[in-house]
Amino acid sequence: MSDKFQQALELLRPLATLPDWGIGGSLLLVEHQLQADFRDIDLVCSEAVLPALVARLQQCSTGLPVVAHPQYCSRFFRRYQHHSGLVIEVMAGIQVRQQDRLAQWPFDPTRCEQRHGVSWMALADWLELYQLFERPEKVALIQEALAQEL
Repeated sequence: MSDKFQQALELLRPLATLPDWGIGGSLLLVEHQLQADFRDIDLVCSEAVLPALVARLQQCSTGLPVVAHPQYCSRFFRRYQHHSGLVIEVMAGIQVRQQDRLAQWPFDPTRCEQRHGVSWMALADWLELYQLFERPEKVALIQEALAQEL
């Protein structure tokens, strides 16, 4: 594991005592060895744990500006920069505008698994999210990995 990956784990381990959150996005892909590096840390959580999770992140991070996106309109989305320099994105109540409707994606924390002392989302959940976010290259990457597991 790279130093950057280890650094991410170190900053996330203090959150392990909180329920109902998981690591996803590119860090999840790195953990599954589907790509070499990650740009930021994506955390998805339940809306119930959101205040406690944000309070912990604010102790060691600085809030970053978020520009409204016409397609991604989750009920909660914030960005933080940890004092190490790593960027953390927190989302809850994930919603994506698709033509004339708002598609909602329900986070199920019971699908998360504990590895390396932290909570990881299911790869299949990020397949759904990347499909919703219209990220075809990530969809293909995960589909291939899941097909190999069968």
